[in-house]
Amino acid sequence: TYDASANGKKIALTIDANANRAAYEALAGRTGTVGVYNWKTGEIVCMVSTPGFDPAYEEETVDDGEPIYFNNFLSGLITPGSTFKLVTTSLALDAGVTHPSELFTCTHSYKVAGVTLHCWRPQAHGVETLEQAVQNSCNPVFIQLAQRMGLDKYYEGLELFGLTDKTGIDFPGEGSNILQKKDTAGPVGLATMSYGQGIAVTPINLLTAVSAIGNDGKLMQPRLVKELVDSDGNVVETFKPEVVRQVISKQTADEMCEIMESVVSEGGGGNAKVAGYRIGGKTGTANKPKAGGYSEDTYSSFIGLAPMDDPQVAILLIVDTPVGVKYGSTTAAPGVKMILEDTLRYLNIQ
Repeated sequence: TYDASANGKKIALTIDANANRAAYEALAGRTGTVGVYNWKTGEIVCMVSTPGFDPAYEEETVDDGEPIYFNNFLSGLITPGSTFKLVTTSLALDAGVTHPSELFTCTHSYKVAGVTLHCWRPQAHGVETLEQAVQNSCNPVFIQLAQRMGLDKYYEGLELFGLTDKTGIDFPGEGSNILQKKDTAGPVGLATMSYGQGIAVTPINLLTAVSAIGNDGKLMQPRLVKELVDSDGNVVETFKPEVVRQVISKQTADEMCEIMESVVSEGGGGNAKVAGYRIGGKTGTANKPKAGGYSEDTYSSFIGLAPMDDPQVAILLIVDTPVGVKYGSTTAAPGVKMILEDTLRYLNIQ
């Protein structure tokens, strides 16, 4: 029941207005999603989806009858593409089936159960270490890592990362990931999942999972409420950081942080470099699914941690169906740089 005479508590949100402004500027009118997560505190600092909500047009719908305005960060589903390779690499390192300097050979194509799968670029990468394979985003290497782990071990790892369930953030309407069923995925399903195709995840879930890498392998509970305040301005309840579980070992997390930093300093994530800070991350360019296969449209993204000498924030920027150049390295990474340049200094992160 509702009692109009009772004064409710005020809610202090974790959202930072400055970070949100920077996110809108980075998207520059494009359709997309940005999230910034401070896992040290469990706080979602930035949550932006475009197009934004305009009350004057709340009744406007698209052709299929669904509302135009939608919180894609919490409720939308994306094909993660190569950003998901961070999860696969973390699980493989933690399982002891590889190490950062192991040598692999990319010949461009790789056959799995009679099906030929390909690397993202026409030319083979040749001989490369695991670290270089992440820098190069080389699909065949991640197929091999998943094969070494097997379906059971891989799915156990996805569950540890929280990717088989919702994050449980303190806000209604969170979407559910769509993973292939373990009993029907088969060798090809396992292979495509390893490089982020054939699955769909919410941005909040992907960002939370990858954040564990920067937090010594500990998965944190994300939240949008900082504290509750009574009508007299007194703080009556403060919400503290909550560790969900240890996902990977600290050693694995440290190795992954070095690999992620190398992606920005030496690999395809160079457009996310921020002067004076060490940045780590991974680009992603995933074809959007359509009936019977995939379209030429993409989700182009970048997920990153900063600063890598003492990681404190994670950021995910996704551009939905970019026009022209589609690679996450050129469509999403520059936007991440813009946001981090502004946000790191504003949050007084040295």
